[in-house]
Formats: sequence, structure tokens, C-alpha cells
Amino acid sequence: MLLHPGVGDRTFWDGQVEAFAERHLVVRYDLRGHGDSPLPGEPFSNVDDLRALLDHLGIGKAALVGNSFGGRIAIDFALAHPQRTSALVLVAPALGGHEGSPELDELDEAEEALLEAGDVDGAVELNVRIWLDGPGRIAPVAPETRELVAAAQRRAFDVQLAAYASSPPPGPVRWVEPPAATRLGEIAVPTLVVAGAHDLADFRGIADRLASGIPGARQVVLDAAHLPGLERPEELNRLVLDFLAASGA
Repeated sequence: MLLHPGVGDRTFWDGQVEAFAERHLVVRYDLRGHGDSPLPGEPFSNVDDLRALLDHLGIGKAALVGNSFGGRIAIDFALAHPQRTSALVLVAPALGGHEGSPELDELDEAEEALLEAGDVDGAVELNVRIWLDGPGRIAPVAPETRELVAAAQRRAFDVQLAAYASSPPPGPVRWVEPPAATRLGEIAVPTLVVAGAHDLADFRGIADRLASGIPGARQVVLDAAHLPGLERPEELNRLVLDFLAASGA
């Protein structure tokens, strides 16, 4: 099961699906507010959505591969439904209960200010620069990759802004309680943590925290920022397939 980052949609896994499908049944979908999935004007849970999708497809147990926000969902799902989780691959993951740094808060505030000013293009470019380029990196990212990220983020903003302008607005979003950051020792499935060497310090710190807090977890650092599946697809594919084979998931 492939869970995309908050900056994108299911198309972010285009570089993985074919390779993974040679050995596994592969499912990817758009999280609420992304791609073709609308936001409801009511409370919802991404974890419940994932469980409902597995039920609908008749899948009893799955290996979860989550990038960023998708990683947070995968971790929460493993805590809420351990019997339905066979393995975790957490790629530059977010983490429920993580206290964001001032740097991360400033980025959130900058995005909010741009959106409130009606500068959606500026907010899109901010996200591309931070999540794909990474802070302070000079090496260029392929133009087609930048275009993919920008298009997905623009579509997400269009869906989300329309939803929050409606009545009633979406949410609140329900997460597992107590938060995952306080419960890492409960995770008992094989876990691979993939970090980006050029990612924000918050996410490199989360990767370290997961690798040390989840029993038996292994961490690998790739020469990428926050979206290794787009930057280093073949390298990520090898890592994930070898890990799943070794863990029997």
C-alpha cells in the first residue's frame, strides 16, 4: 500500500508501481484533499480511510510504504491495527506528536500568508523549493520533476481552498491517541526508515527518532531531499524490494 506525501498525490508513485508490481500486489490512492479525492465537510480519519479501503479490497494485511504525511498515516495505522500491518517503509516520514521547529513553523506561516494573499502560485513555488529542492542545496532537480510536484500541489490547493471556503468546513482530522511519538516501542513489525540527506532538519530528526525508537528498525540515508521516490526512484525501489523480501512481507 503506497501512501503519498501531503505535497502530492498518487502520481508521486509512478516511478515505483511497475517495479513493485513485479513481486507484489500494489495499491495507491489519493488521500482526502489530494488528486481526485475531495475533502468532506465533517470529521474524518486517514487511518480509518485506509482500513476501509483494505476492507473494500479484501486485503487482510499489508506492507505500508509512506512518504512524509503518508508515513505519519502508516505509523498511526500500525499502532491502531497491528494485526493488519506486515511491514513499514517510512520515507522522510512525518510523526504524530512531533513538536515542529521554529524553521518548520516559519514555513507554515509563509505558506499561509501567501494563500491568504491569494498568491497560490507563490505558495506552490514555496512548496516545490522546500520539499523537492531542499534547503540550501545547489544541485538542480529535473524540470519535469519540478513540474510534476508543482501541478500536484496546485491541484491540492484548489481542492483544499474550495473545501475550507464551504460550510461546514472539513475536519477536524482524527489521529491515534496517545500520539505516535510516545508509542514507538509498541511497533512490532519490520521497519525501514529512509531519510533524505538534504531534507529539513525536522524530518532528519524524526528519521533518527524512529530508527532508534522502533525495535529492530533500520535507517538508510539517500542523496535526496524530502521526496526520494521522485529523485532516486531506482535506488528507492531496490531498497524497498530488498527489505520486503528479507522481512518476508
